[in-house]
Amino acid sequence: MPRIRIIFEKKGWITFLNHLDLPVLFSRAARRAGLSQEFTQGFSPHPHISLGPALAAGVEGVQEPADFWFNEWDDSCSVRWNDKLPEGIQILKHAEVEGPSLSKLATAAIYRISGVGFELGSDALETLQKEIARTGILYGASIDKGSAVLTVGDLEHCGAGNLVRSLKEEGICEGWKDLYLIRECVGTWDAETGTILPLI
Repeated sequence: MPRIRIIFEKKGWITFLNHLDLPVLFSRAARRAGLSQEFTQGFSPHPHISLGPALAAGVEGVQEPADFWFNEWDDSCSVRWNDKLPEGIQILKHAEVEGPSLSKLATAAIYRISGVGFELGSDALETLQKEIARTGILYGASIDKGSAVLTVGDLEHCGAGNLVRSLKEEGICEGWKDLYLIRECVGTWDAETGTILPLI
């Protein structure tokens, strides 16, 4: 049965939808599109789905990965599926995949953090670097047009909530309402090239 990896975006109001609600959202849209998903075994069967690293509520995702198992698949399926997804969620790419699980491949991400009505400077970047060094892995950090751009690893422990909290504790912002966060991509860190390799 085909294992289909999608890369999707999550923008606008739907960024406030809890990460754990995404399987239901995607499955209902797939059913409305006439797609037949593979179900898990056991006492409580549910569609076989593997999501990428959790994205905090309110954070936009530009290239988020997820794996789905279908009983059959062709190129028209993604078009029909997209048509049934709500505003703010869109499938950008898809491919049939094999090999390691998504959880083993999704080891790094790029976050862009911007101030609402103000620019972040070197003090904010230093604060963020210290926080990431404490909780996760920092591969790169810079300021780009008043925004902090961070390439991080150990995504389970290096979440957006910790980054916002660290800026608040340093008095750089009052909290979430003062910041605009985007996760620009999720992929596999490649030490040789010093870049994140895409998952499709």
